[in-house]
Amino acid sequence: MIISGRRSSLTSRPRALTIVAAAVLVLGLSTWAEGAVLGSLIQLHWRTVTVFTLAVFAAEVARLRMPSGRLTAPLSSAAALGLAFLGPVQGEPTADFDGGFVVIVVATGMVLAAALHRLRGVRVRLGQVSSRLLAVSLAVLMAREWRPGGSNVGELLADPVGAPSVAALGMVLVSGIALAIEMVLSSVVRAERLHTSWRTSLLDELGEVAPLTFAVVASGPLVALMAPSFGLMSLPAALFPLAITYVAVGRYARNRLTYRQTIATLAHLTEHGGYTPAGHAERVSRTSVRIGRILGLSERELRDLEYAALLHDLGQISLAEPIPRGATVLAAPVDQRDIAGEGARIVRQAEGLDVVAGYIESQATPYRQVREQGDDVPLVSRIIKVANAFDDLTGGSQQAQSIAAAMERIHLGLGYEYDPEVVDALTRATVVGGAGWSERAPAAAR
Repeated sequence: MIISGRRSSLTSRPRALTIVAAAVLVLGLSTWAEGAVLGSLIQLHWRTVTVFTLAVFAAEVARLRMPSGRLTAPLSSAAALGLAFLGPVQGEPTADFDGGFVVIVVATGMVLAAALHRLRGVRVRLGQVSSRLLAVSLAVLMAREWRPGGSNVGELLADPVGAPSVAALGMVLVSGIALAIEMVLSSVVRAERLHTSWRTSLLDELGEVAPLTFAVVASGPLVALMAPSFGLMSLPAALFPLAITYVAVGRYARNRLTYRQTIATLAHLTEHGGYTPAGHAERVSRTSVRIGRILGLSERELRDLEYAALLHDLGQISLAEPIPRGATVLAAPVDQRDIAGEGARIVRQAEGLDVVAGYIESQATPYRQVREQGDDVPLVSRIIKVANAFDDLTGGSQQAQSIAAAMERIHLGLGYEYDPEVVDALTRATVVGGAGWSERAPAAAR
């Protein structure tokens, strides 16, 4: 068994590569369609182009890191949708340009932000950026090129006889469809990168990003509705409430980071006391979360799994004499149960960690009790048991020989000590390695 090198390139992820290629194709077609009039359009609408390009650029640079570590840019989507729906603008020429011009302006802001990220050494997720551009392109197509009643959205906004209300409903509908497409594409990219199921990734996307998405659905149309009266100032005015949300989400993410750091500090007690090798808890945590992703655990379950894996050996501090190398896999079953029980007792003293304590307490239960006696042992506990055994047996080594020996030893207990489904996921994780192996390390901290 060999761990492959890092596979962060798009060539190893065909779905992400397809989405990026589609975005490039859309941009190419837009440039070809608008090439003859591009210069004159920029000259005529230069203030509008400048404001919206800078808005998309700033939003892409100041991406929002969600509590799970997911990066998103709802302000970028909102600004792009605002330009897609834009019609009359006070003090400026009416935005009656074709949809291809909108795509070019939005893509320019995204490309400039990506270039800045690269200069600063920040990783750019081209698949995620391309998903946003494709969603905006779809909105542009529906808003500017589709004329079900003979008029597009911008033309309806300019019609003073009752049409603005119809236009508003149409914009909200188009925004909802476009942002739903963005979530689907983003979940496809993320599922492929993290080697988890698409369904799990989509549910996580809906659970965490959906509230912001609902805000974007309203923010984009609001820009176009305010523009006839407020001009280009409608953009910051309409996006201000969404920007405030950034602050609240960022604060919550920082609190989660602090909470995770506190748990990690507690987990290091066994290392500082000489009970476990340095880095053991973090390695078990990373391996556990990687297995959990392959098995399709949700973000909430992965967070609890990460915490439980960090604290799984905490009960060793009650031992009068440390286990050699802290390898509980080599300890007697009764000792394993005592360590797990003591660790759970300690963790239960902390508020809000009862579920985590339950996972820790069940980690010493052999899988045969699930298979033969029908015991209810949580999947999280079974994952920790396998991940801990793997690290105990390899000693943290990434050498192929050490990994092969550890996997052979684990397979000897397959179906008796260890859950075969979890061991199979571990096998897939060690073969995949690379980007997915360390993606969530530490997950709750990012």
